[in-house]
Amino acid sequence: MEFFERLDERTRGTRLGLCVGLDPVPARLPAWARRHPDPARIFLRWIVEATAEVAAAYKPNLAFYLALGTSGLETLRAVRAAIPPEIPVILDGKFGDIGWTAEAYARFAFEVLRADAVTLNPFLGPEALCPFLGYKGRGLFLLIRTSNPNAEAVQELPVEGEPLYQALARRILSWPESERIGFVVGATAPHALAALRRISPDRWFLIPGIGPQGGDVAAVKALAGPPALIAVSREILEAPDPGAAARSLVERWHGDPAKALSSTLKRTLARWLYETGCIRFGEFILKSGGRSPIYLDLRRLVSFPQQLEAVASLYAALLERLSFDRLAALPYAALPIGTAVALRTGRPLLYPRKEAKGYGTGQRIEGEFRPGETVVVLDDVLTTGLSKREAIQVLEEAGLRVTDIVVLVDREQGGREELEAAGYRVHAAITLTDLLEELVEEGLISEEERRRVRAALGLIR
Repeated sequence: MEFFERLDERTRGTRLGLCVGLDPVPARLPAWARRHPDPARIFLRWIVEATAEVAAAYKPNLAFYLALGTSGLETLRAVRAAIPPEIPVILDGKFGDIGWTAEAYARFAFEVLRADAVTLNPFLGPEALCPFLGYKGRGLFLLIRTSNPNAEAVQELPVEGEPLYQALARRILSWPESERIGFVVGATAPHALAALRRISPDRWFLIPGIGPQGGDVAAVKALAGPPALIAVSREILEAPDPGAAARSLVERWHGDPAKALSSTLKRTLARWLYETGCIRFGEFILKSGGRSPIYLDLRRLVSFPQQLEAVASLYAALLERLSFDRLAALPYAALPIGTAVALRTGRPLLYPRKEAKGYGTGQRIEGEFRPGETVVVLDDVLTTGLSKREAIQVLEEAGLRVTDIVVLVDREQGGREELEAAGYRVHAAITLTDLLEELVEEGLISEEERRRVRAALGLIR
């Protein structure tokens, strides 16, 4: 069976799994293990026994075993032997060479250690992959966008109008036997997760950076989704109960994607909206005629494709549990968002016009549809619900059925209550209250500014 087929089987069809890192650091091992003649071996065998029920794969990092000295490779062989044969093993060596050297690395990984997959550096091109691809049934994960803080200094250099990591991913997809290749994508680069998932919707991702490095499971699930392995080391290795820690991670990973975003993802979204100028503070007149000390202008997202792509992934996560035939984006701010969501999800899009055409067909709805179909209404911000009701009327008069409305930001000014009273379900990625709180946490606005906006809008929560 091919490596990625084994991952499908191990993740029980969800194609979302936990990859347990087996990275021994002598100083961090518990006292009971350090009393053993081979502390790393006895400790990691205990980790395997505790986590085998839920682990989709194991990933020993070669560097930690080399650091143990001449006995390290024997320890690694013993740890590999302790892993149940039905659980795939990924040797994290980040190999990258050509010719006989690459062949030697491949023999070491696949013959000596009997690994099922390896991590490779693709910088030398497809020639560096050939010796590894010569072992049938094995998998390769290529470093594409890593989780280290300064990765963008190289990996996001512009190449023909897009970041290097995206250009490289596109090129790799055309290499021989690319179906046996997955990508290493860091959880600390949420915009890259979204971009690479669009480029390679069916490619397995190996995602490090969760936990101490700052990556977040909810962000990974919302922005990348399946197929993916979350690589976790310290959160499990340093837990008092590694089995419980692993089960908790898996439960979070398989939780309802339509639930509220995690704090980390909310903070990331708040920072994106602030940095792109989609959030402004001052004195503004809203469509409803009311005054507001804050203005949300998501039309600006069209000029920031990486953030637009990531926002589309958040919408996709909210849509995952809804039943519908088509998307309906409201003019004008939601049109580019709706287009990005349609590209992300593969679901067809239409939109109700603000006014009927004065020429041609005179139609009020653009796009193909059939009466009786269910559409989900997409918009950027929810304030009073007026614009949603106007658009829904156009859709329903054409015979379409509307049950759900999805927005990025709920301003909490009565729109949700109004729409839900009319029988529609409302789903928002974030509320204005949470948005303001995350902006304060990021140091982008002061606590005094947050209180002023809340008081002006009557937000008492």
